Amino acid sequence: MADEIAYAKTATGKAEVAAKPGKLPIGLKTLLGLVENSTVAQLRGKLPQVELDKLNAALDRLFVDGYIEIVPAAAPATPAAGLDFAQFINRPVKEPTIQQIQKAEATLSGFRPSKKAGYYVHIINRSDKRIAPHGGGNQYTVLIIDADQGNVLVVARALMLAKFETRAAARQDEIVEQLNKQPPADVIAMDMVLPDVIGLELLGRLREHPIYKSVPIIVMAAKVEHDDVVAALAYGASGYMTKPFKPETLVDGISATLGL
Repeated sequence: MADEIAYAKTATGKAEVAAKPGKLPIGLKTLLGLVENSTVAQLRGKLPQVELDKLNAALDRLFVDGYIEIVPAAAPATPAAGLDFAQFINRPVKEPTIQQIQKAEATLSGFRPSKKAGYYVHIINRSDKRIAPHGGGNQYTVLIIDADQGNVLVVARALMLAKFETRAAARQDEIVEQLNKQPPADVIAMDMVLPDVIGLELLGRLREHPIYKSVPIIVMAAKVEHDDVVAALAYGASGYMTKPFKPETLVDGISATLGL
């Protein structure tokens, strides 16, 4: 299979993604959920820990069983003037104001431990009414920015079962590509530790972008120190969860930010 071949879910594939528990094993169902007019190269970027031969074999099985079909590979979209995130990725980041830091400090009264969900901050930007998806209709997309592929798979599966579409990125080039993709993601769930991007700076740059300045961003991080939480909230995070957490807790938080 060549990298330029693209795959999309068939009606059978979409039904399998929505089914609980469905017919496919967890691994194949997770892969199916990541197929979104995707080339092999794009899927390899989302699943770098999976050997190419195994990925091709899994795609072959999904294709033969009628869950995916071959579609023309889409030409890369050209972002509108001023919206290309490549222009933002290396910009100097404005430090939070004293007022933003004080506001972040005040939110820590909602920071509490939970044996089921780990430590987390209550979602700050809850919407009291439903926010429409960027792509129209009823389909919401969540962009997962995380280098921990195990966490990506667990989170993607939970979101898929909740009927969200998912995208994933870890490295700078992947992040820029996904942020330029249309329609834009409706929510971003991101880690602070990334291979070649400083997470806090990326968060700050997202909040300076015309589109992503208002998109809910939930931070998933291994650190729970007071200063780390304050910094993330001051730079514009909509919420903060520490790993490990129950994936369903993240799904609930995302739903709250969208008014669902």
